Amino acid sequence: MIRHIAFFSAIDSNDLDEIEAGLWVLKDNPHAEMFSVSRNLALDEIPGPHPDFVVIADIKDQAALTAYKAHPLYTESIRRVRPLRKIRAAADLMIKDPS
Repeated sequence: MIRHIAFFSAIDSNDLDEIEAGLWVLKDNPHAEMFSVSRNLALDEIPGPHPDFVVIADIKDQAALTAYKAHPLYTESIRRVRPLRKIRAAADLMIKDPS
């Protein structure tokens, strides 16, 4: 299982609702087995940049991740969010079954 995690920061805090709606477009992407969007509570006291949103998607394997990113909903989310975001950072992690 691959856990795809992406962090987003808004250019303008007035656009947070619009960014969140654009990220939630991805919930219907059939290649994600689990999907969530969360606003950062920003409780970390260490100075530095803190993202406004965290997106987490669990995806079966690399082929499914490629299909997830090629899906029209991914393109639509990018179309809606990219003009409003300052920062996007992502990581893909292999999640192993603990058993």
